[in-house]
Amino acid sequence: MADILSVTSLNLYVKSILDSNSSLNSIAVEGELSNFKKYPSGHCYFTLKDSNSSIKGVMFSSYVRGLNFMPENGMKVIVKGKVSLYERDGAYQIYVTNMFLGGAGAYQIAFEKLKEKLEKEGLFRQDLKKSLPAIPFKIGVATSAKGAAIHDIISVAQRRFPCVEIVVAPCMVQGKEAEPTIINAIKQLESIDDIELIIIARGGGSKEDLWVFNSESIARTAFACKKPTISAIGHEVDYSILDFVCDIRAATPTAAAELALPDIYSLKMQIGIQERSIVKNINSIIDNCKNRLLLTEKSEGFMSVKNGIILSNNKLKMLENSLSSIIENKIEILTQSVVSRSEILENQSPLNNLKKGYALIYKDNLLVKDSNLTVGDMAKIVTFNQEVECEVKKVRPREV
Repeated sequence: MADILSVTSLNLYVKSILDSNSSLNSIAVEGELSNFKKYPSGHCYFTLKDSNSSIKGVMFSSYVRGLNFMPENGMKVIVKGKVSLYERDGAYQIYVTNMFLGGAGAYQIAFEKLKEKLEKEGLFRQDLKKSLPAIPFKIGVATSAKGAAIHDIISVAQRRFPCVEIVVAPCMVQGKEAEPTIINAIKQLESIDDIELIIIARGGGSKEDLWVFNSESIARTAFACKKPTISAIGHEVDYSILDFVCDIRAATPTAAAELALPDIYSLKMQIGIQERSIVKNINSIIDNCKNRLLLTEKSEGFMSVKNGIILSNNKLKMLENSLSSIIENKIEILTQSVVSRSEILENQSPLNNLKKGYALIYKDNLLVKDSNLTVGDMAKIVTFNQEVECEVKKVRPREV
């Protein structure tokens, strides 16, 4: 015979089976609300039904406070929570943690699940976000070539920073077919070396129109992009998965261009301010150096060095004057010696004897004595005033 259980034990046993079933711990169910009642405690109790069945539900006050609408009987909703058993009554029910309006609620659940998944993987981490370049000269835009978004971005660029170059990678921005075109556009822009940041943009639309930007593949492509990215999808109230992945989220395409590009007039003003500040600092440094130089010139140490230099300079001038005097004296002595020796040489010069009436005899252009001459020789007699060429006719010794 089987063991006999109490009602409580049976209910607890069934509850443990339900609680241990992972498929029932996180489940989404769609149905119509009935018998909805909110108690003073803030807890809400209701029945969720469809055309054939119903299930009891409860939503505790801590979760009710997170609702963005007030549930009412007859509403079609999607609830998210876990299935368990309330052991006192022996009735199984769904314990709801979140509730969405039907239709849009299905989208919301898919959105929340993907958001939770990617967040756990670290795709939303703030410490991994890349900073935007301060002054980009070339940006890429992934958007429809015919949409209002690109016109808004170009308009802002022409106003704020007209020297920027904008490269557009056209893509579809709506529908299932848009997903691969958006991915390709991001990759194409990333492959261009001098593009400094990428804007992924689309104008406003319904939740369904914007749904492609909740794509997991697009999110992972944007996360893997090595260049800074800005998401600009829809209007300010519209959020997509891409917004959480990109480095910066802009409320609109216009706002994205405002964030990406500096105001050229503000830049000019800042440059002017910095220029004046730099000139002022340089002048201040020069003035400080002049003041320090003046103080240094007046200091005891500097005056001592200065006086030492003056004394050394005076000594140098004295040595220079003394050396000049010595050199001049030496030159004068040498000059007198040269003059004296020149006079001696001049007195001893044969030419000097010619002035006295003597003559020189040359034979074959050589100075010779008269004893070297013989009859028939050709000779040249040089006096002080003339040269005489002659032939020797007769030679006889002279008596002394």
